Amino acid sequence: MGSTKRRDAGRPRGAPVIDAVMAATLDELGTHGLAALSVERIAAAAEVNKTSIYRRWPTREALVAGALEYVLVDFESAQEDTGSLRGDLLVLARAIADFLATPAGLALARAAFAESSSAELTALAGRQFARGTAEPVGGLVARALERGEWDRRTPPEVPLSMLVGALLHRTLLEHQPVSASWLSRVVDVLAAGLAVRP
Repeated sequence: MGSTKRRDAGRPRGAPVIDAVMAATLDELGTHGLAALSVERIAAAAEVNKTSIYRRWPTREALVAGALEYVLVDFESAQEDTGSLRGDLLVLARAIADFLATPAGLALARAAFAESSSAELTALAGRQFARGTAEPVGGLVARALERGEWDRRTPPEVPLSMLVGALLHRTLLEHQPVSASWLSRVVDVLAAGLAVRP
């Protein structure tokens, strides 16, 4: 009689619990922010005892750090070659905006900018985001340079910071949706600023 392999075969026995707690922590962080984060609400959402959480993550900072490390920032869809710098920027901007609209994206943003964040948490959130954007931004810049659409005097981190900053301002401070028309205007400004000048 053949055996049926479990879907979670090969994973640690506590993996479903970890998944539930990490997802609940990211949702809590994205909804309430770091200062108002409640381990009680996280435990209730994950359907575990609060003591089970503290056994694995003895401090609130350790719990948040674990959740941020759990986030997979993947902008693979933003690597599309549209044939123009403006088109590529628009695809990247839409991918970042969509990510920031998810519980995980909002959690990363709030952890990075919360006044109560430690330097370690802020750095961790930044590294996670940078890891996800490195490849698509590198491809975008390389294609733009080849087309002659990117001023070589402009380092990639400058327009990327401006783009992410605009999205975070729109999302966290203005609490407004990132509409297609708004995003298009932001990208137009960036593309004009990056144009090669004689």
